[in-house]
Amino acid sequence: MEVVYWFRREIIMSNKITLSEQIYDELYHDITDQRLVCGQKLTLKVLKDRFNVSHTPIREALTRLSENGLVTYYSNCGVTVTEFTETDIREIFQFIGELDALAIQFCKNSFTQAPLLIELGEIIKKGNKLLEEGNITEWKEYSEEFHVAFYRHAQNHYLNEAATRIRAKVEVLSCMYYQKPNVEKINEGHMEIYKAVQEHDFDRASEIMRYHLQYDMVYALNAYKDYQERAKEVSEQ
Repeated sequence: MEVVYWFRREIIMSNKITLSEQIYDELYHDITDQRLVCGQKLTLKVLKDRFNVSHTPIREALTRLSENGLVTYYSNCGVTVTEFTETDIREIFQFIGELDALAIQFCKNSFTQAPLLIELGEIIKKGNKLLEEGNITEWKEYSEEFHVAFYRHAQNHYLNEAATRIRAKVEVLSCMYYQKPNVEKINEGHMEIYKAVQEHDFDRASEIMRYHLQYDMVYALNAYKDYQERAKEVSEQ
């Protein structure tokens, strides 16, 4: 891990124009992959030592993370990786479900259907192969890419901007429930949506997407509850 951080710091220092962007990217993935866990405090001193840079690009990166809802500023306490309530989780998945369904509707344009089908087909093919190999870590990337593909082909900047912010929180939660029984069900959902798109039934695809995200919400609620119980046990030891 130290080698990875050293290598990334070298990249960061070699391109000062994108300094805060690269710090943001690394912290983003640390949070969404839960190497930095919900409720963990982040101090400027620790981050300054880690990246070996001044406070300014770190503050800029933290501001972006805050805008995406991945960290929370508390007065007199600093910055903390965002935690969730049951209501938060329900509202997050309800909202992203509606956004994903809308993105599918925006893909009805005949000029976007063929490119969308080709891309979805490749994502499904690769995802199935990774599942057969038991490689859930890499499959996770293709699972997220399946949803993002609809936004690319919807070609609506405002829709994509809204989804990007909420999807960051979805990524944090999905990291907790991507276990084999769940991912097999999730993958089946992707196949059903893909089939509906193949049949040019975008209304049905949108409806399946809503149900798909409702199941994800249940997985997230259960996984986050388990996460909180484990964290409590650790704190009491």
